Amino acid sequence: MKLSIDQKEVTMKRANLRIFLMLGLFAILAMGSVHAQTRKEMTANIPFSFNVGDKSFPAGEYNVTRLNPESDKAVIAIKSEDGRLSRIVLTMPVQATRTQESARLVFNHYGDDYYLAQVWTPADDTGLQLLQSKSEQKIARRQAERKPEQKSIALNIRRK
Repeated sequence: MKLSIDQKEVTMKRANLRIFLMLGLFAILAMGSVHAQTRKEMTANIPFSFNVGDKSFPAGEYNVTRLNPESDKAVIAIKSEDGRLSRIVLTMPVQATRTQESARLVFNHYGDDYYLAQVWTPADDTGLQLLQSKSEQKIARRQAERKPEQKSIALNIRRK
């Protein structure tokens, strides 16, 4: 069976497309592997109970991981050291007036309640701002005449 020039051209284009897609997939997988090897693990010993969104966490040791560092709408995971409690939340970028010297978590403090509000890493002037949960919005409205106190907790960073 003899193929026309047009059919040969289509066959070659399909073969080239397959090769291009395979190389692209390989590059994506290789970059993901390199990124996974250099991901930072951040831990904090939080001495008070706190809320992430509408979920409550007791005082203790927690791991904080940024799940999609390339995105401007970062997702972070907060997980207890024993792995029993966890929460994944969407964040928005927040700009600082100067470069941060250390990694830290920032909590909004209303009376007896603490809400995780921000995550900062060192040598960066952009942090991650968590969206306020409905319960935090309700408390903030009740205390509208005054701003919440902010409490910072140091984050320890290790390369994975």
